[in-house]
Amino acid sequence: MALWLALILPALPLQLAERAIDGTLPLAIVEGAPQRLAVIHCNATAQAAGVTPGMKLAAAQALARELIALERHPERERAALEELAGWAYQFSSHVVLQCDGLLLETGSSERLFGGRTPLHRAITTGLAELGYRAACAYAAAPRTARVLAISARVHTDQRQRALSPGPSPLAGEAELQRLPIGCLEWDAATHETLCALGLATIGDLLRLPRDAFARRFGAERLEDLDRALGLLADPQPLYEPPAHFHAQLELPADFSETAQLMFPARRLLASLEGFLRGRNAGATQLRFSARHSERRSLPVPPTVVALALAAPERDAKRLAALLTERLARVTLPAPAITLALTVDQLHPFTASNASLLLPAHDASLGSDWLQLAETLHARLGSERVFQLQAVDDHRPERAWRAVPLSIDGSEAKTPALQPQPRPLLLLPTPQPLPVQHDQPLYHEALTLVTGPERIECGWWDLGAGANAVHRDYFVAHNGRGQWLWVFRELAAPHGWFLHGLFA
Repeated sequence: MALWLALILPALPLQLAERAIDGTLPLAIVEGAPQRLAVIHCNATAQAAGVTPGMKLAAAQALARELIALERHPERERAALEELAGWAYQFSSHVVLQCDGLLLETGSSERLFGGRTPLHRAITTGLAELGYRAACAYAAAPRTARVLAISARVHTDQRQRALSPGPSPLAGEAELQRLPIGCLEWDAATHETLCALGLATIGDLLRLPRDAFARRFGAERLEDLDRALGLLADPQPLYEPPAHFHAQLELPADFSETAQLMFPARRLLASLEGFLRGRNAGATQLRFSARHSERRSLPVPPTVVALALAAPERDAKRLAALLTERLARVTLPAPAITLALTVDQLHPFTASNASLLLPAHDASLGSDWLQLAETLHARLGSERVFQLQAVDDHRPERAWRAVPLSIDGSEAKTPALQPQPRPLLLLPTPQPLPVQHDQPLYHEALTLVTGPERIECGWWDLGAGANAVHRDYFVAHNGRGQWLWVFRELAAPHGWFLHGLFA
């Protein structure tokens, strides 16, 4: 059975601003000509100081000295709704974008989430983590759900959490008839005309002759009324999630400390987690970008904070912990005014094994090591935390390279092992050894145990004089019990060098 959930975000411009702060500062959204800005939305802190919608900005600032006034930007509201639609895709593949909210077809997803009540709870909890409040309603038709949600928004205190703990029962035609005409969201002229005729509810409209109503107000109004009653099909354009993730938060105040960025960053990470769950994907590269004010005399480029992970991840709490470690090493060159999160590439996500019997390869041990490595990487950086990858090259100093952390082997594919012994510690540069009676010395005279292993390689490289090697390698030890990997140059003067030490 098809079941539609309508979500309407009251005072959306205010909610977008509140997402980046903790709500203790007075905040107002203003709109109008530059010299005649007026308040259109304000939070509870501003209302407690006496600020009300419709008030001139100068009067509001006189009442609340610390008032943060932000101009409304409809394009940012549209971008935020698209971000929210990507997050909601984890609950339904039928998501519809609207001017101030979303429509979700949830009837097909109830079984996956264990029923309507658990699904509704997951949606409401997720919206709260994102920093949104919404009025909601369920109905068998999308237009019906929208009309009911409009009615719920009218009777909802915006300062309180609008979503109820459980889904509301489906409304019948009798309940719809009691709703005011304003819930249909028709244009102001039509609404005034209907009110002037003494029509106040949807039921009043239904008692009018259909033909006469269509001639007076247009056939499209009659069709919209039928869609609200579920009598007429109402196909909706479905939202298609993008191939990558990008979200941005405008900061209501200038943030000069990196610790202040964690509050809006958690909002962005919660949105990213929902987006990745909807795509059954994870991320290995996250890029946070803090943009600075453009009003400075010398422009400052955005501060970029990157997170690199060894395996695809999408858990917001885990990513927030890594970001906290990473931000501890970052200093903002100037106050930040926006914070953006971008993930350019998605990777298939595999959940951790939840079986009572561990497989032959204990994945939990690898996960513990991986989390430790990722935490150290976030704290110390790529230049200090990495893993080694074997390279198919016979020259020992060129037989490895540093690569990003990886647990699935996608980055580090090791070629076939050499049959000859190799030391655990390889010196960055071969160390010349003194020679006595044509015998190399390392504290004492060395005894050659195995060898020679001849390596002649690199003569085909550009700049062969620096890259080519012509050596005979030996495993040797001295009287102190030290086991060494040494070689003798084949070219004159046939010097001896220490290249590695065995454990």
